Amino acid sequence: MAADAVATAEIRGALAGLRRATGLPVAFGGAVGPGAAQIRISELSGTATGALRSLVVTSGTGLGGRAVALGRACAVPDYSTSRRISHEYDAPVAAEGLRSVLAVPLVVRHRVRGVLYGALRTAQPL
Repeated sequence: MAADAVATAEIRGALAGLRRATGLPVAFGGAVGPGAAQIRISELSGTATGALRSLVVTSGTGLGGRAVALGRACAVPDYSTSRRISHEYDAPVAAEGLRSVLAVPLVVRHRVRGVLYGALRTAQPL
């Protein structure tokens, strides 16, 4: 199995585990590209649209990019109004109807390899 296929399968499994463990209705994620500069959202679970599929998130931007840059989990109780993140990805997040969102970097040997997101369609702390 190619490395990309392995990463995709691992992310898919992690998303299923995230939803089971937390009860969050929506989870999505993807692998970090070479140089840890971008994440491509490749896996969706519980989504109502395809708005997030293949979205490319740059390190340091939005919630997931912030999690990659900081190397730690980040969450916002209302994505669209948060002042803690930049808002390059508001349109696809709004199209999916997401409000409360968390992003968790997948760190292996001190390097961020991917990001898992979990979300609610209501505004509340996660």
